[in-house]
Amino acid sequence: MSPGRLSPEERDRFSWQLARLLYRTTRLFGLTGVVTAVVCLSLPGATDLPTYIACLGLLCALAATLILATYKPHPLWMILSYCIGLSTICAIYIPANGQLNVATGSAISAVGAWGVGSLATILVSTWGQLIMLALGFFGTVGTIVSLSTGVNPRVLPLLVFVSVGWGVSTMFGLWLRSSFPRVMGRVASIGRAHNVERRATETETQRHRDARLLHDTVLATLTLLAHSGVGVAPEALRSQAESDGALLTRLRLGESPKPKASGEYTLTNTAELALGGTLEALKKRFSSMGLDINWHGSGQLGLPGTKLEAFVLALSECLENVRRHSGQNVAHVTLSDDGEIVRGVVTDAGTGFDPQTVKGGRLGFAESVVARVRDAGGSVRVFSAPDAGTTVVLEIPK
Repeated sequence: MSPGRLSPEERDRFSWQLARLLYRTTRLFGLTGVVTAVVCLSLPGATDLPTYIACLGLLCALAATLILATYKPHPLWMILSYCIGLSTICAIYIPANGQLNVATGSAISAVGAWGVGSLATILVSTWGQLIMLALGFFGTVGTIVSLSTGVNPRVLPLLVFVSVGWGVSTMFGLWLRSSFPRVMGRVASIGRAHNVERRATETETQRHRDARLLHDTVLATLTLLAHSGVGVAPEALRSQAESDGALLTRLRLGESPKPKASGEYTLTNTAELALGGTLEALKKRFSSMGLDINWHGSGQLGLPGTKLEAFVLALSECLENVRRHSGQNVAHVTLSDDGEIVRGVVTDAGTGFDPQTVKGGRLGFAESVVARVRDAGGSVRVFSAPDAGTTVVLEIPK
C-alpha cells in the first residue's frame, strides 16, 4: 500500500514514524563511531597527550552536535557535525605527519565512516539531499587523501572502510525509505480490519441484546395472547401489553432500552437494583399470571449493578419457563451468597424434560438465561428428567 492511499492522519503518523526511525539510526551510527574513536585513541602509545586531549574535546563536540541534529533536526546542526568530524580527522592526522599507526588509523576510520558517514542515512529523501551526500562523501575522502604524505600502507584500507561506512548508511536510509511505506500501509490495513471486526462484534452483541429484549417482553406477551391468556388476569395481560406498546414506541424514537424485567423497562442507565423491591415485583407479576413463588434464603446479594441485573433477568426467565412449560402453579427459588459466589436455584415439580433433547439454538434459554449469565462471568446448570421436575442453578461470582 502506497502512502497516497492512506488517510491524512495515517500519512502524518507514517511521516513522523519514518523520520523518528531515520534520526534514531543516524544517532546510533554516529555515536558508535565516536565511542570507537575514543577507545582507539585511548590505547597506550596511540598519540601524545596534547593531541589526545584536543581530539577528545572534538569528539565530545561531535557527539553533542549529532544528538542535537537528530533530536532537533536543522541543516545547521548537520553542517556543524560534518565540520567537527573533518576537524577531528585533521587533529588526529596532522600531528602524526601523515603517518598513521593502527590506533590512529582505526580512529580516523571510525570518525570518517560512522561519525560523519552516519549523516548519509537521512540524506536520501530528495535529489538535493543526495547531492549533499555525495559532496560530503567526496569531501571526507579528499580530506584524508590530502593529509596523507609519502607511502602509507594504511591509507588504502582506511579509504575502503570509510567508503563502506558511507555506503552502508546510504543503503540503509534508502531501504528504510522504500520499505517503511509498505510496513505502515500493512499496519494501517490491520488497524482498519480490527475496527471493522470490532464494529461487527458490537453489532452482533447488540443483536443478541435486542433478541433477548424481544424474547423477554413482546414475545412473552404474544405467547400469552396465543394461549388466549388462560390463567392470567385480564388486568395483568392488559398492563403488560401497554408496557410493550410503550416500549416499541420509544424504540422507534431511537432510544436504547435496558429491561429490568419482563413487562417492566427502563430506557436509561440504572443504578444498582433494589433487590427486595425487584423480587417482590417478580412475585406479584407472576402471581397475577397464576404462578406462586416461594422465596428461600437470603434477600441480600452483594452483586454490582450490572451483574445483579443479569442475575435477576435470568431468574425471571427461569420463572417464565416454569409458568409456561412445567404445568405447575408453584415455583421455589432459593438464594444464597457465600461471599464469593451468588447462587440462585429455581425448582419446580412439573413435567420435566430431557436436557439432551433441547435444541441448542432455542433463543429463550440459550440467550435469555445461559448467555446472559455467562456474559456476567457466571454459569448455569440444569437438572431435569421427564416427570421428575426441573432444577436450574444460576451462579455468578462477585
